[in-house]
Amino acid sequence: MKWVLGHGDGLKPVMRAIGQDKRDSVSPALLAQRREALYDAIRQTQAFMHKREPVDPFMENLRRRYPAPLYFLESSSQALERSGLSRLDAFYYAMIPALTRTCMSQKWGVRPRLDRLEPMGEYLKTLYVGVHVECFYLVLLDRTGRLIRPVLLQRGGVDNAPFYLRQVLSATLQAQARFIVLAHNHPGGTKRPSNEDLRCTLQALEAVAPLRIPLLDHIIVAGDAVVSIRKAGLLPAMLWTVAQPGSRIVGNWLDDT
Repeated sequence: MKWVLGHGDGLKPVMRAIGQDKRDSVSPALLAQRREALYDAIRQTQAFMHKREPVDPFMENLRRRYPAPLYFLESSSQALERSGLSRLDAFYYAMIPALTRTCMSQKWGVRPRLDRLEPMGEYLKTLYVGVHVECFYLVLLDRTGRLIRPVLLQRGGVDNAPFYLRQVLSATLQAQARFIVLAHNHPGGTKRPSNEDLRCTLQALEAVAPLRIPLLDHIIVAGDAVVSIRKAGLLPAMLWTVAQPGSRIVGNWLDDT
């Protein structure tokens, strides 16, 4: 076996394809086509790493064990080892989604300005590349609307992730954030916020208001779509501004310019 972690030709096929298997509002035929494209990218990578070994047995095992290629790529290295991969191969494949997300996030720099919905939504998409389970993030911003850091609050199952308000308050205060944004993904591609999404948003708004730390939005990433609960008007508008009613960032959040 030739270890090629970081070798451009070995990693490129999967990195090109990993963002192509999101389940959004496209036809089943197109979804199947995207899955097969990702399977083919994995096949190419495996063939590159093991030039003298047949690829078909590996691919048959992959298809038998995992319902979709992203489940394979989002598995831990330990789980991949248990499915029959060598330790080095398991580590390689487990690193691909994280490497892809890191590469995509590089264009934003270290402290991007995310003081409006549009750039925030584009930034959040990079956090969910290749993620097939629901994950809750808290995005912390400084007084100018620049990113302090994103905080992964919880990683859940395919349909839901638990929401812990104490974590939101703790992370916000520790970072001395002036503005925050909640975000989670809908791996199934559903763009409509659930009643639970609205409930936890309302709880967060009520919790941070006395601290005068505005919750700018709760954003749902569903495939290529970005859904703003604030923009959708599903909660009273005054709840989004009560913490800092005269703030420029709070007032201009939904501006597209």
